[in-house]
Amino acid sequence: MDNIDKLNKILCDVFNIKDDSYTKDELGPDEIKGWDSLAHVDLVTSLEENFGIDIDVIDVSRMYNIGDIKNVLKKYGVAL
Repeated sequence: MDNIDKLNKILCDVFNIKDDSYTKDELGPDEIKGWDSLAHVDLVTSLEENFGIDIDVIDVSRMYNIGDIKNVLKKYGVAL
C-alpha cells in the first residue's frame, strides 16, 4: 500500500467515510460530517502512528482541509 492509499484509509477510518472518492483535497470539516474536534485529534494521532512522524501543534492547527493534511505530511518527509 502506498502512502496516498494509506492516507485515504486513515481519512475513511477516522471520519467514517464509506467511499474514498470523497477524500478530495478541497474537502474539510464543513463538507465531511465526521470531522469534528475529537476526530481531528484522532486524525493527528493516526497520522503520527502510521507515518512515524511527530506533528507540531502549529501544523495541527493548519489542517483546514485534506489538501492541507497532504501538505503537512509532505513537510514531514512523507512522499505522496
